[in-house]
Amino acid sequence: MPPGAALPPANAPRSRAGWLLAVPLALAAAAYARVLDARFAFDDGSSIVGNPAARDLARCLRELLPQLLHGGRPTTDLTFALNHAVAGLEPWNFHVTNLAIHLSVAALAFAFTRTVLLLAGSERPEAMAVATAGLFALHPLQSEVVSYLTQRAEALASGLYLATLLLLLAAERRGPTLRGAAAYLAALAAFVLGLGAKPIAVTLPLAYLLLTWIVPSEDARRTLASWPRRLLLALPVAVLGACFAFATLHAADGSLHAGFGVPGLPARHYFLTQWRAIATYLRLLAWPAGQSVDWGFPLSTALDPATVGSGLILLALAAGAAALGRSGGRRMDALGAARRVSAFGLLWFFLLLAPTSSVVPLADTLVEHRVYLASWGIFVAAVALGERLLARVPGRRGLVVAAALVGLAWAALAACTYRRNAVWEDPVALWRDAVAKAPRYWRGHLQLGYALWNRGRWDEAIREYRLSVEQPADRPDREAELLADLGAMLIYAGRLDEASAVLRRAVEIRPRHAGALVNLAVARLKLSDLAGAEEYAIRALERQPGLGRALEVVGEVKLYRGDAGAALPYFTGALRVQPEDGAALFYLGVANEQLGGRAEACAAWRRLLRTPGAAPAARDEAMKRTARAGCPGP
Repeated sequence: MPPGAALPPANAPRSRAGWLLAVPLALAAAAYARVLDARFAFDDGSSIVGNPAARDLARCLRELLPQLLHGGRPTTDLTFALNHAVAGLEPWNFHVTNLAIHLSVAALAFAFTRTVLLLAGSERPEAMAVATAGLFALHPLQSEVVSYLTQRAEALASGLYLATLLLLLAAERRGPTLRGAAAYLAALAAFVLGLGAKPIAVTLPLAYLLLTWIVPSEDARRTLASWPRRLLLALPVAVLGACFAFATLHAADGSLHAGFGVPGLPARHYFLTQWRAIATYLRLLAWPAGQSVDWGFPLSTALDPATVGSGLILLALAAGAAALGRSGGRRMDALGAARRVSAFGLLWFFLLLAPTSSVVPLADTLVEHRVYLASWGIFVAAVALGERLLARVPGRRGLVVAAALVGLAWAALAACTYRRNAVWEDPVALWRDAVAKAPRYWRGHLQLGYALWNRGRWDEAIREYRLSVEQPADRPDREAELLADLGAMLIYAGRLDEASAVLRRAVEIRPRHAGALVNLAVARLKLSDLAGAEEYAIRALERQPGLGRALEVVGEVKLYRGDAGAALPYFTGALRVQPEDGAALFYLGVANEQLGGRAEACAAWRRLLRTPGAAPAARDEAMKRTARAGCPGP
């Protein structure tokens, strides 16, 4: 056992190996540099661009604590708001931050790995920690967390998770002292912020207890707290985690995306499916080929051969972890340390996946970002066992072989990550890749259609939207939603009769679908069917009161009928919901002008001209109106 192994990790001697961490961090920065100018993709539109909290720093700070108590993600929103305060909605600003967070998490993974190895009594804690952190930083399976801006939540939660564990261990070592109390309070703060980044942090109390139970050597145990004191330290953390888990499940009640009420996704089917999903994560960690942003992973509804085979693999892995822990606990040499660390790593992998890959259904049955922090367990287990295997090579040849293998792995993973990031450079490439790998999954075609639409490639976009409708749906009402989206695209393309037919079909399938109803109202309005437009808009409002576009349609109908007074409240109502709605601003000006409110009309049009996202046609017409009305300058 090395001289420093029995000492508290904070006091252990440092070798020069730690400086080698700069190599994988530099390689990771190079591998992700190609996405720093990439556009917003997938859910970035709702979680960043369309998220009011992500654009209001003062609001985020004001609501941080209340949101933490209600199961939201205020920590993540706060970082988005900080980005917005620095450079608005410039994507590079967000991408640079994502990369910086990932590199910071990798550095924390190094510190945590070194601490775990020192607790176990490993012979080369610095070098092994560098190897593990390098694998974590460079593996292409992490690319979804780094290159997909919305999944910053995963990286933030992971970094705060590791920081909390390190602080809890520091609090144990320092005991009931002022420094120990400070470390413990910092751990609680980091844990709460981690919960506010993403719910994966709820597993932390169990991870902490597993670590201190399985890993430490006999000498290291003397530097830590007794079990009664440790349980006392863990209790407040566990209570906070339980409260947050309850709040999260309560908030998900009735959700179509998470919780026990997801349509068409019983908990038992989700549980069986996760056997195959976790086995797939293991395969991707060993051989990262076939990655996709959207797997369209099919459900396991029975114990078919693939599901049973996956279950047996997971059972063997769990049994291996138990055997390694048992045998490692009987010996306090370097081999015993490797076995205990490996056992903890394998259990960590299962534990970190438990919130998303067990019994609580999530609409997406397999998503690559879920394995981000869980992967650390597989990496540290592989490094610990590999180090003992190479230790059998006589002389310095073992060290040379180990260094060569680690360097080769880093280089290969960096190259794979750089190549994988090619799809994240461009939303069209991202979704073409997803469609190629899951051609019968509806969402890939839908998102590809949206990406093509944003490029002005309307015919291609509509074709993809039609393909999304033709694929098997994951729940009964999905066809109506897809038809509503297709109808909206056909309206924008000017194919109004075709849009009406598609949207009527959506309404037949789901008569109370607000999106389909309001889109049909818009189509009928553009076809000068005022009665039909008003009818469908009112039906949409009955389903979803305060729906801005529906309010606007009713206002336009009344305006066209010459009743500007009746139209006015609808436009003001639409603007309360969507303050930057260019069409509502334009018609608000028209209604005020017809009522003799020249000043109010001019104010509405000038506001429209200051609105960044207003349609060019609306802006041009507003400029003409202000000139004709003789509106004063700003």
